[in-house]
Amino acid sequence: MILGPIVSKTDLARHTRQIIELARRGRPVIVESYGEEQVAILDATDYRLLRAAAAYYALPLQQTPIHNSSLVPAGLAPQDVERAIIDAEGDPQAGWNRVFRTYWDGDISLGRAAQLLGIPRFDLHDRLNRLGLPLRAVPGGVKEAAAELSFLR
Repeated sequence: MILGPIVSKTDLARHTRQIIELARRGRPVIVESYGEEQVAILDATDYRLLRAAAAYYALPLQQTPIHNSSLVPAGLAPQDVERAIIDAEGDPQAGWNRVFRTYWDGDISLGRAAQLLGIPRFDLHDRLNRLGLPLRAVPGGVKEAAAELSFLR
């Protein structure tokens, strides 16, 4: 049986491992019952990225390096990510939100975001691209470009 992007609850019960593997490979699966969509199964990293994007776009616009080239990127330390998680009572999503807010604001590079999250940079790039989430294609300056090059080496 070929499993598609929409499966029944019965198919989910019979083919759980294959359906989860589809989702882990970037193919979300919708589970339906009697023709009504019930739940979506997607890769956990994709889920975290989508939630981080939703949280970011819910924030008011601020003066950041991405919007104002005269501002110097502030960077982000691992301790800042840990503090965000602690402040959110241990919710790891808070760390993802912090990293991506900082990335989309222009304070860190994609390589640094990947490093902070423990994800290969090219995997993160591909996921953002596949999910239709914004990529900052141009580094924020010479310093950020040098940091990105150093990380890639």
